[in-house]
Amino acid sequence: MITAIYDCRSKQEYIYRTNKIREIAGASKLLSNVYSILIHETGLQICDTWREDTIQKNPFRKEEFLENGYDGTVIYEGGGNLYVLYKDQDTYVKANRVFSRILLERSYSISIITAFVETTDDFNQDRINLYKAKEKSKKLGNHSTICNVLPFTQTDRMSYMPLSATDDKGKKVTAESKLKRKAYSDYFSQSDELGTENLDSLVEEKGVDSILAVIYIDGNDMGNKIKNCTEGKNDYVDCVMALREFSLHTDEYFVTRSIAAIEKYLLQRNDAESELISEKPHKAHKYRIIVGGGDEITIICRGSDAMGVVKAYFDELATTPELVAGVPNTSCAGIALFHSHAPFADVYEIAESCCEMGKKESHKPDNNANYVDFHYCHARITNELDVIRKEQESAFTCRPYSLNVFEEFIRIGHILHTIGRSNVKSLGESVVRGNSYYRFDVQRICSRLTENQQEFLDLIEGYVGKEDQLKRIIYDISIVYDLWFGSDDDV
Repeated sequence: MITAIYDCRSKQEYIYRTNKIREIAGASKLLSNVYSILIHETGLQICDTWREDTIQKNPFRKEEFLENGYDGTVIYEGGGNLYVLYKDQDTYVKANRVFSRILLERSYSISIITAFVETTDDFNQDRINLYKAKEKSKKLGNHSTICNVLPFTQTDRMSYMPLSATDDKGKKVTAESKLKRKAYSDYFSQSDELGTENLDSLVEEKGVDSILAVIYIDGNDMGNKIKNCTEGKNDYVDCVMALREFSLHTDEYFVTRSIAAIEKYLLQRNDAESELISEKPHKAHKYRIIVGGGDEITIICRGSDAMGVVKAYFDELATTPELVAGVPNTSCAGIALFHSHAPFADVYEIAESCCEMGKKESHKPDNNANYVDFHYCHARITNELDVIRKEQESAFTCRPYSLNVFEEFIRIGHILHTIGRSNVKSLGESVVRGNSYYRFDVQRICSRLTENQQEFLDLIEGYVGKEDQLKRIIYDISIVYDLWFGSDDDV
């Protein structure tokens, strides 16, 4: 028997090699179902009851599938990887041959990395050997562009692939784009308003508020957690059961329950505004899942809903049981705020970079906290986020925020709302202009406070000795004030 591992190469690049939301959603679906092709469509008998077996607490025994006449059995799927036990190497090669051909026909350019080792009685050692073999395959394996182009060939300006096909409107597209669009048509209802390529269906009102948010959320330190879940175990029965439970619970805690919490939050907003929405249905609060699986989700929603959506996610995550005893389940969230017609792939990169900013903080010793970061894409994105931060914002911003400080950010935002939009914007500008301007502006506002605005004075007094932190939070609030804290009746 041999144990094999499968992994998709450059998944994010494959999904976001286009600015077309329809192709992005189609690509995501192709990737989420890619292992199903191997398991169910290669003509081999591969057992895939691991989820049901885990729920029913049926132990995994590698000898049983040979007795039942299977060619292979799925050990478990998680972390983007698929583990399969095959009866021999010839079966493994046969499965891969058919799998590769179907992948080419359905996706054109999804690339799979695979490796195998001889099965022993020590699962953890087999897994270590598999990872080594996979890394070797990844570095030494043949990975080239499927079709090289000639100088006179028409190519796509983002992927540089040849325009060798036509879409349903007769426009020239790449073979990859056509297959992504077909996947979109196969998996998404054409009557689904949120499934349209035009993101304007998500905005509150075109020409009034066209700001959307891409929210990218990813679990923290999942690699170490998945290693720790088999600590002290070596045989296949115990290790496989532990990994299967880990995989099922990861998807439940980080995706299923969190998405349900987000839907509940948006439903509450719609219920609160039901009278307005009944007259103007386009003002309903909606969202769109782009990626959702494992410990990662990417969604699009209205920019004004982004703060509440992220808060709903973390509130739900805090209620989930620990995947590894003694280690809370934590994530990092990146929010990119953008105009609905901005290039989506560029915006996604900003959201992912915001998430990575938080990850850098969470990777520090003894720091397994939740983090939130955001960026307002005011104009065409011309630099990577770390360059923008370093050159333009490092002296003023408090981002990324630990979840505790983000909650303080929200509290301060609501306090600043009491002094009115013009004062908040003035404070934000004074932070950039210099400390003397900021102090003068604070004194000016404090001298004109009404009885209902005394919270601002309490805030200033509460941050004596921590003025720099408050200034940075105020600067960040001023950037997103209109979306997250402001309203039409601002003074």
